[in-house]
Amino acid sequence: MLAEAGHVSRALSAPLCLIHADAFAREKEDRFRSALRDLHLDDQSEIRFESGEPAEAILRAQHEANIDLLVAGAMETESVHRNFTGDVARELLRRAHCDLLLYTEPKENPKPPEGILVAIPDFSESSRQVLQHALSFAARSGGRRVTLLHVQTTFAEAKEKALGAGNGGLPAEETLESWVREEDRPGLELDYHLLRGNTGFTACEFIQSSDADLVVMPSQMPSAYRPVFAPALDWIIQVIPANLWVIRQT
Repeated sequence: MLAEAGHVSRALSAPLCLIHADAFAREKEDRFRSALRDLHLDDQSEIRFESGEPAEAILRAQHEANIDLLVAGAMETESVHRNFTGDVARELLRRAHCDLLLYTEPKENPKPPEGILVAIPDFSESSRQVLQHALSFAARSGGRRVTLLHVQTTFAEAKEKALGAGNGGLPAEETLESWVREEDRPGLELDYHLLRGNTGFTACEFIQSSDADLVVMPSQMPSAYRPVFAPALDWIIQVIPANLWVIRQT
């Protein structure tokens, strides 16, 4: 996880801060700084020790240090068909007020995320901004391919056909095509995939069968200041199909 966090820190030109959910001990600090040196990272990075239950300690440290991106491990158990979101990662998804970058299989020698999937729950301006963030990250981290992923329910498809062009908007597939054309970036392969299904797990199953290295999805921060996911994406609280970047939006 330190290696992955270091890779992200460099890509975003952001300082690295370590959070350890336990009381301070000189021996532990020395081990962290030794690990940072071994990974050719800044061994003077801030290390915050917070006693308490892991999720609570991480959230407290994030709030106090005004951290805007948490990088953490995500997976708890693995079955034949699914990777289940771990307890700590689940609490962070439910409660953290900042962006999250969760890894299912962290590597000591991180590679750029060649394939990035961007979950588009709707065609709002906020979804467009999430796509732009993903494109920017792909360009800065060495990514090569970005795919927009949208799930259209049977009801939404029927409504689209009933309203036709008179509703003032383009059909879902035409909208995806237009976004791909308008967001064209040199050196990046940009495409889309339109899925039809009535549950969010349609997207989950597609992601698991794809070769995506990173999934990017939005999460809203409403007036109650409690993160919420679009209905088509709330399965992520229970199941995590790949490395995940959650972008919080006010």
